[in-house]
Amino acid sequence: MMSFVLCLVLIPIVSYLVGSLNGSLLVSKLFLKADIRNYGSGNAGTTNAMRVMGKKWAAVVTLLDLLKGALTVCFGYYLLAGFGAEMGYDTAYLGMLLAGVFTIVGHIFPVFFGFRGGKGVMTALAIVAFVDWRVATICLSLFIVVVIISRWVSLGSILAVTGVPVCMYLFHREEGAETIVLTALSAVITVLLVVMHRENIKRILAGTERRFSFKGRAMMDAVKSKTTSAIRKTAAGFKRHRSKRGGRKASKRRRRRLRKVARRRSRVLRKKKRGRGRRRPSAKGAKGAKGAKGAKTKRTA
Repeated sequence: MMSFVLCLVLIPIVSYLVGSLNGSLLVSKLFLKADIRNYGSGNAGTTNAMRVMGKKWAAVVTLLDLLKGALTVCFGYYLLAGFGAEMGYDTAYLGMLLAGVFTIVGHIFPVFFGFRGGKGVMTALAIVAFVDWRVATICLSLFIVVVIISRWVSLGSILAVTGVPVCMYLFHREEGAETIVLTALSAVITVLLVVMHRENIKRILAGTERRFSFKGRAMMDAVKSKTTSAIRKTAAGFKRHRSKRGGRKASKRRRRRLRKVARRRSRVLRKKKRGRGRRRPSAKGAKGAKGAKGAKTKRTA
């Protein structure tokens, strides 16, 4: 019995620490040198990873979150699977779901990243799939249908997670103590995930929730392109500044240009002055002069 109690203490600690290794935060910090919580919705989850980092990195994040849930569930299974005869029921379910609950808690409140993580949907999918693949298949199908129809990932996640304890009870309702363990711990997972989606529920009711799309450019790529263009502009401005004020060659070139400009301006001014000094006769004056010349020729004739 003492070893059983030690296992019950060890499973939550190890599962929480493994769950704190958030896939989105690891990928964004290690490979992209940025914090995903500063972009998009601010959530360190798969949906925001898709929106911010793109499809490639979102696939890596999904794989890490699924692998994390699978490892902790297997850990809980192997620690408590041998106590079934002593306890009178299949303790493997207890080990798997206990590990799963604390893995999701670690994902939501990661100790390594300031207790600000994701919402744990992908990790919960891996946990439910290892406990009962039938429940995972039904809930995943429900999620896909809801997302295709509404394009709200949060709504699909909420409905899929809500169906987990219901399906667990329906598939295991004749197993006695195992039914209570499966239904109760599945309900704990559901409550955790629904509470984490409370802001999404408000936005869905208000009709302001963002809809998911595979199209479009990754937000972090757009930010990088903006920063690179800004860097190029500043570099070009710095070069201009140096060409104007820095170095002997640049100063000589500038002096030559200024001299040429001054010469051109002086030429233009001289031409204008000459034109003003020579007064051209007006049109009327020219006609009068022609008439006077004609009259003189007549008189002489």
